[in-house]
Amino acid sequence: ATVISCADARVPVELVFSERANDLFVVRVAGGVLSEEAMGSLDFALLNMDSVVVTVSLGHTGCGAVSAAVDTYLQPGSYLTLADSRPLLAIVQNLFGAVRLADHILHEVHGATIAASPGYRDALVELSVLAQAAANAASLSTRMGLRFAEQSARVAVVYAVYDLAARSVGVPGATADWVPGLVDA
Repeated sequence: ATVISCADARVPVELVFSERANDLFVVRVAGGVLSEEAMGSLDFALLNMDSVVVTVSLGHTGCGAVSAAVDTYLQPGSYLTLADSRPLLAIVQNLFGAVRLADHILHEVHGATIAASPGYRDALVELSVLAQAAANAASLSTRMGLRFAEQSARVAVVYAVYDLAARSVGVPGATADWVPGLVDA
């Protein structure tokens, strides 16, 4: 498998999936951001490793990079504090799409007053983590179909969130608190 995951040390991808060292090709970037370098690394694996049968986009609860993007989204003035670190700024900017999507969904489901509710920021962070993992998987699936036809036929693309507290891989469910497992892109 290839895995795009966050660089957070609390998410030891091989241990999360009960695999040994070198069983997975793991690309770790803060927030699980699909940068050019991350995509190039995944491309390398797909082109050079015939044993790859699945690509996983894995987010995790409490992600610091996503939290930074949410905080910047909620308080745009804080964006200027990131200006002196262009690499960090690039990560936060890359996560804005997921944050905007999560914000839109929360407003659609709960109404315009949701932003004033207690716990809104935390809900926005966790939904943004899920949105980022799902968006990555959708992007990777489309990219593989367009660029790697041979590999696309044999490599599934899936996503999930690793719950740090429960040490479980799954997704928040619409009707349940947690649905274990991986989800197709």
